[in-house]
Amino acid sequence: MQAISKDTVHRLCSGQVIVDLSTAVKELLENCLDAGATAVDIKLKDSGLASITVSDNGHGIKECDYKTLCRKHWTSKISCFEDLERVGTFGFRGEALSSLCAVSKVVVTTATEETAPVGMQLEYDLAGELVRKTPVAREKGTTVTLTDLFAKWPVRMQDLKKNIRREYLRLVGLVEQYAIISDQARITMTNQAKGGSTVSVQTPPQADRLGRLVAVLGAQVRPHMTALDHRPAETPGGLDLAIEGNISKPIPEAGRSGSDKQYFFVNGRPCDFPKAKKLVNELFRSHCPTKYPVFAIAIAINASTIDVNLTPDKRTILIRHEAELLDALKTGLAGVLEPQESVFSIASRVQTQLVAGPAVVAARDDVARRLVTEKTSVPGVVMRSYAPEADTGRKRRNSGDEQDFFDPAPPAAVKPKTAGPAASRLAQETAYKRADSNVLKENAAGNVPLVSEPRPVSKKLPSMVIGACLNRLQNESHDWTSVGARMREKRERRARLLEESQRMLVDDSAEEVIEGGVSETNQDEASSALSRLIHKSDFAKMQIIGQFNRGFIISRLDQDLYIIDQHASDEKYNFEQLQQRAVISSQPLIRPAQLEMSIVDESVAIERKETLMRNGFHIQVDESQAPGKRVNLLSQPFIDQTLFNQSDLMELVGKLCVNPESAPRCERARKMFASRACRKSTMIGDALSMTQMKAIVRHLSDLDHPWNCPHGRPTMRHLYRLKKEML
Repeated sequence: MQAISKDTVHRLCSGQVIVDLSTAVKELLENCLDAGATAVDIKLKDSGLASITVSDNGHGIKECDYKTLCRKHWTSKISCFEDLERVGTFGFRGEALSSLCAVSKVVVTTATEETAPVGMQLEYDLAGELVRKTPVAREKGTTVTLTDLFAKWPVRMQDLKKNIRREYLRLVGLVEQYAIISDQARITMTNQAKGGSTVSVQTPPQADRLGRLVAVLGAQVRPHMTALDHRPAETPGGLDLAIEGNISKPIPEAGRSGSDKQYFFVNGRPCDFPKAKKLVNELFRSHCPTKYPVFAIAIAINASTIDVNLTPDKRTILIRHEAELLDALKTGLAGVLEPQESVFSIASRVQTQLVAGPAVVAARDDVARRLVTEKTSVPGVVMRSYAPEADTGRKRRNSGDEQDFFDPAPPAAVKPKTAGPAASRLAQETAYKRADSNVLKENAAGNVPLVSEPRPVSKKLPSMVIGACLNRLQNESHDWTSVGARMREKRERRARLLEESQRMLVDDSAEEVIEGGVSETNQDEASSALSRLIHKSDFAKMQIIGQFNRGFIISRLDQDLYIIDQHASDEKYNFEQLQQRAVISSQPLIRPAQLEMSIVDESVAIERKETLMRNGFHIQVDESQAPGKRVNLLSQPFIDQTLFNQSDLMELVGKLCVNPESAPRCERARKMFASRACRKSTMIGDALSMTQMKAIVRHLSDLDHPWNCPHGRPTMRHLYRLKKEML
C-alpha cells in the first residue's frame, strides 16, 4: 500500500463537490449571500460552456486572505466542529473555491469598503494557490469568473455539452429557490448566447415571500396561492418550530400537472425533504386528485436539532424530531387546505340556515318528520334540517308502541286520485312542493321560528311482521318464508362449482404461470403480472381460437389460453392512433394574448413550440418584451365545439417541464380522444370474422401500453393452462 498524492486527493475530492453546472454556480451564489450581498448578478455565456461570472456587492475579501482564499478547508465560517450547531451561513467546509480551481480556471476580483474603488484581480492555479494579482477598478464586492469548466474532465465535459439545455434549465430552477428565500437580495441571472442576452431570473429586492414567488413563477399564480402559518404551542426537545409559506389552493386551476415547482427551506437553506414533499402532495391530492400543488414552505427550527453535514451539496438534512415536525406540518396544512373545499351549492327544494355555534337549524315541511344532522367539513359548524309541527294542522300518528316514520300521510290539501305507485309518487311530490311553499309563507309571517330546539325522537321502531311483507299501499301480502332456504341453496351450489373449477386449474404444469402472477384475481396486480410474463411481440404469435359471447376473443399462446376483450383492445388501438396522429384544429384569436409565465416555463414553451402547435396552441415569441412575458398566444385549439384555454396550455407546458422529450396531450384532449376511440371501436355484441379477430389481436403488439383501455379496463386475462396431452 502507498499514500495517494495530494494532487490526486485534491482532484478526487473536488470531483465530488462540483459535479455539474448547477453545483458550480450554487457554490458561488451561496458565497455571495454569505458575504451579505444585497445584489447578485449571475452572467453565463453559451449557457455556461464559455464562462460563468458571479458578481455581488458584499463586504469583499481582505488582503490578508488572498493567499488562503482557494486553499482546501480554509474558511471564516467555523473554527471547530461544535460551531455546526450555531452556523448561520450556507457554506462552512471551505471546499467550494478549492474544488472550483480543480475543475476550471478561477479569477477573483474583489474590493472592500476600505480599498474601493480600487480592487484586486486574483488568479489561482489548479491547486488553489495564488499565482498572480493585479490592481483593477472595482466597487465594494466580489466577482468570480470561471472558464473552461470541466476542460480536464473529458467525460463530464462531453455530458455537459450533450445535455447543456437540460443542465441550464436545472440551474435556473436552482437559482429560483435562492431567489425565493433571499429576502434581502436582488438576484439576476442572464445568459449570453448567439441570439442575444436573455434574462432567466430576476427578483425584486426586499419583497415579501409571495412577491418573490410571483416574480419567479409568474403573475398567474398570485390569485391561486394561500398563506401557511403554523406555530405549534408545544414542541418536544426545544424544537422551537415555526412553519410558514405559501401553497396553491386545492382546486384544479391552481395546481400543476407535475411536481416541479415545490420548494422546501429549513432555516433558510434550500433542501430536499422527500418525506415532507410526499406528505404535502398526498394531502393536496386528497382534495384535488388530478393536480400537484405549487408551494414554497419555510421551516424554522432549532439549529441544534438538525444536521446539515451529510452530503457535499448540503441539501440533505437530518432532523432529530422528524416525526413531530411532519405531524406539525400535517396539522398546519389541514387548516389551510380543508376549508378551501367547503363550498356547496344548495338545492332549490332545501332551505338551510347556517348559524355559527352548536346549532344550525333549517325549517322543512312536516312530511319528512325526522331530524337530520350532518357535520360539515368546517369545524364548529353543524347542519340540521327538520320540520316543526306548529300550524301544520296534523299530529303524529301513534298506534300503541308503533310510531310511523316511513309512510307519512300527504297534506290534507292534496289527496291522490289513485292508489297506484306512480300516482302516489306524483301526488306526494306535489304535496312536498306545496308544503314547502306553505312553510315559507308561515316563516315570512313569523308564525314558525326558523331556529328552535329539535323535538325528541322516540327510539321505538315500528313492529315487524315475521314471515310476510305487508304492502300497505297495495293491500297485498307476499309470503317470503322460503327465501332464506333458496338463497342458501344457491350459495352452496355456487361454492361447489367454484371449488370444482379451481381444482381443474391446478395441475403440475401450472406452477410456472402461477409463479408469474398471471392467475391473480386483483386487476392491478394481474395487469402488472401480464406485463412481466407476456411481451407485446407475443400478441403477433397468438393463435385465434374463436369468439366467445360476441364480446371476447379466445386465443392461445403455447399452452396458455387467453381471453381478450374485443372492445377494450380495439379502443386502445384507436386511442393511441389518435394520440400520435391527430392534429387539433385551432381558432385564431382576434388579438394575440400575452402570456405571463415563469421563465423556466417560457423557455420550455419556446423550445417545444412544435409540440404546442401540434396540440393546437400557436405561439409567437416577442424578444423585445421582459422575460416571462415574451410568449404571445395566437390561436387556441378546439375539438367538437369545445374550446381549450390557457390553463390547458399551462398543463401541457408543465408536462414538458417534467419530461421534455415527451409528446403529451392535455387531459381534456385525452378524454375526448378516449371518447372518440370508444365510439368508433368494435362493440360488445358485434360478431367478428376470423380476419377481424386477428387484426384486433395483432394491433396489440404495436401499442405502447396494450394492457388497459384508456378508461382503465383490462384488455386481456389468462383463462386456462392446457395440459400437454390436450395439445
